[in-house]
Amino acid sequence: MRKTILVLGAVAGALTLACSTMKTDVDYDHTINWSSMHTFQLAEGTRSPDTFTQKRIEDNVTSQLQSKGWQAVTSNPDVIVNTHVVLQAEKQWNATGTGGFGRFGGGMAQATQSTVPIGTLVVTMTNPKTGELIWRGAAQDQVSTSGGDNGQIAQAIAEILKNFPPGTAKS
Repeated sequence: MRKTILVLGAVAGALTLACSTMKTDVDYDHTINWSSMHTFQLAEGTRSPDTFTQKRIEDNVTSQLQSKGWQAVTSNPDVIVNTHVVLQAEKQWNATGTGGFGRFGGGMAQATQSTVPIGTLVVTMTNPKTGELIWRGAAQDQVSTSGGDNGQIAQAIAEILKNFPPGTAKS
C-alpha cells in the first residue's frame, strides 16, 4: 500500500511538471553595473487588449521589482520598464487510434485539429539616457480564452524576474 502511494505521488508530480508548458528566456547587457541601479519607471509598451490583464501585468512587475529592493519613481529612473503582450493562435493536431486484431490488421484512427491561444509576455528595460535595451525577459504559454489568467501572469513575471537583477542568482 505504501509503495502504491509513493508511485502514485511520483506519477502525479511528473504529470504536474509535464503539464507546465511555459517557456521563458532572459538576456541582458553583461557590461552594465546592475548594483548601481535601484529605480524604475513603467512606460507604455504593447498593451494587452484586456485592461484587467494589463493592470495585472503592471502590478506584478512593480511588485516583483519592489520585492528585490527597487523603487518605482515618476522621474529620473535608472531604467525604463516596458511590457509587451502578443497574442496568437497555433494549430494543434490530436490523433487517436485503436489497434487492429493481431496479425490481421485493421483498426481505426482519427485526427482532429484545434486552435490553441498562445500568449507571449515580454518585459524590457532600457537606459533612459541612451534609449538602449539593457535587459529583456519573455514568457510564453497557452492562455485562457475565458478571461481569467489562473495565476499565469504572476507565475510568468516571477519566472522572468527570478534572477533579476543579473548577478544575484541564488545557487
